[in-house]
Amino acid sequence: MGDSKDTGEHCKFDDVCAFNRRGFFLGGAAKSGTTLLLSLLDGHPKLAVLPEETQFLGKHRELSALNSYPAKARWLLEKSNLRLLALGRIESQREASASVRDYTSFDYSGFVRLTEHFANQSWLNDSLIFSEVVRAYAIAKGCDWRNCVRWVEKTPGNEVYSDELFKLFPEAKLLQVVRDPRAVFASRKTRLVSRYGSHAKSHRLVREWNESSRQIRKLQKNSGNYLLVRYEDLVQDTARTLEKISQFIGIELLPVMLEPTRAGNRWGGNSSFHEAFAGISADSVSQWKSALTKDEIWWIEMHCLEGMQIAGYQPETDCRFSFSRWSRRMSGESWGGYLRARRGSLCQLAGFLEDCRYDAAPEGSGS
Repeated sequence: MGDSKDTGEHCKFDDVCAFNRRGFFLGGAAKSGTTLLLSLLDGHPKLAVLPEETQFLGKHRELSALNSYPAKARWLLEKSNLRLLALGRIESQREASASVRDYTSFDYSGFVRLTEHFANQSWLNDSLIFSEVVRAYAIAKGCDWRNCVRWVEKTPGNEVYSDELFKLFPEAKLLQVVRDPRAVFASRKTRLVSRYGSHAKSHRLVREWNESSRQIRKLQKNSGNYLLVRYEDLVQDTARTLEKISQFIGIELLPVMLEPTRAGNRWGGNSSFHEAFAGISADSVSQWKSALTKDEIWWIEMHCLEGMQIAGYQPETDCRFSFSRWSRRMSGESWGGYLRARRGSLCQLAGFLEDCRYDAAPEGSGS
């Protein structure tokens, strides 16, 4: 373990730059299993794992517009989910396990002091200010930051900003988790209907999944720095999948990786079906089959077919357009959501939605 009293004052600039080069980013569409994977990496002694999302890549333009590095550090502390580290134990009455965090033993004030100290160094740039925040977290958590193999940040959608990622962190690695879009749709729909009584995202959900999955072909060209993992493999063949991931980032597969934790504390799982569970559960792989209607399955498959084929998911319907099915309001869909979804669907079918096009590799950072 590292010395929690290490303020960084005596560390060499070379050490800081070496740490900066060790970034490991997790991405994927929301509800694809990125949080589960993060929890499996959390306990490894050779990794410094941020337990909360930062949106650093997606918000980089906003962040880079700030006029000082202390201001950028404050943005990360106050605007990103790192602010949750100050709240101690976090628990939701709505969800049995998904939102539980326990940061009561974390030295948050020390983390803030270190971050503010690091943010006043003269040699910073936008890449270094971010890794310095990670380093401050690692020191406050008691991690041996000098000898860690990788530091880890997870935000859904990181893969969409891969150009920005590799520009800022040329030696970083990116892992994208992909999950069956029918399972993603079922998970997010269940949560929305449970919370609001209906949902208005029948097309938004498939659009976001397509935006993520359409990155695969482009990113696979950079095989040395990119790895694609299917959620289904992670929960059904966990040891073999973790071995593959361990080899990718250069760490040893340890038994601790089979015990999900968050900031070092045991983590019960993340289920939109309000089922608390211990360890790794494969139950969610097939829950979509009972959670979705036949019309919903057809809707998802028609809009996501090409991405499903790339990721190896087999459709259950013919995926052909049917006006009667297309025009029928789906279970739990609000009328306002119905109108927006049909408009989005028409735009996709006409080829107007870049987020859903697979005919060309995505360009730019996804902004």
